[in-house]
Amino acid sequence: MALYYDFPVYRDTYKLILKIVEVTKDFPKDYKYTLGQELKRDALQWVRSIYRANK
Repeated sequence: MALYYDFPVYRDTYKLILKIVEVTKDFPKDYKYTLGQELKRDALQWVRSIYRANK
């Protein structure tokens, strides 16, 4: 069985997280800690779900 980090969907989701972090750095303060944190939290949840599905 392949490891979770070998799956293309995991790699793509991880790239998405890096992109979200990069983009949310430029958000205005009002949105950085509301919308930005929600985006980061949801993307990390996707990675956790992929990991758990492969357990």
